[in-house]
Amino acid sequence: MFGALAALRGGWAPSQYRPAIEILGGGVLPDFTLMDQNGRPFTLSSVKGKAVIIFFGYTSCPDVCPLVLSKFKEAIQRLGPDAERVAFIFVTVDPERDTPEVLKRFVERFSEKIIALSGSPHEVEAVLRLYNIMAAKVPTGKGGHYLMNHYALVMGADRNHVLRLALSPDMNVEEYVQGAKWLLTR
Repeated sequence: MFGALAALRGGWAPSQYRPAIEILGGGVLPDFTLMDQNGRPFTLSSVKGKAVIIFFGYTSCPDVCPLVLSKFKEAIQRLGPDAERVAFIFVTVDPERDTPEVLKRFVERFSEKIIALSGSPHEVEAVLRLYNIMAAKVPTGKGGHYLMNHYALVMGADRNHVLRLALSPDMNVEEYVQGAKWLLTR
């Protein structure tokens, strides 16, 4: 009783947040190994104990990918110290162009806390298959240039890496922030 009264006086109340896209019965995210933007091997299991917000995209993307990463940036800022308990991960679907160096320059525009991953085309394709992520080159007809058609939802997993929610690029950043906080309570 006293705790509830103190909570009401202090303005704190238990969160009533429910994800807009909650995934019930989600499995554990499969482990994988790719190279991070600093040229070091990264495994998903290396961030065990952290919630995971993971997005598959590419640095030459004209719209969706920069939008999602800008939401990652703002969510990281708004989470404050809690951001250290969340792994924000960007996996390229375009390993031919997205080398670790290219990824590093790209994510530095958003936040140094974002983990950007690439590998050989074969390695990245294996991860895409593991996660059932669709990605395909779309030639633009201009000297071999192309865009990538790709899956655009962001996946969110709890601290045990159990898939719990999805976020869309058009959701407001508050959904990303509250989703991350919710994952930390699971």
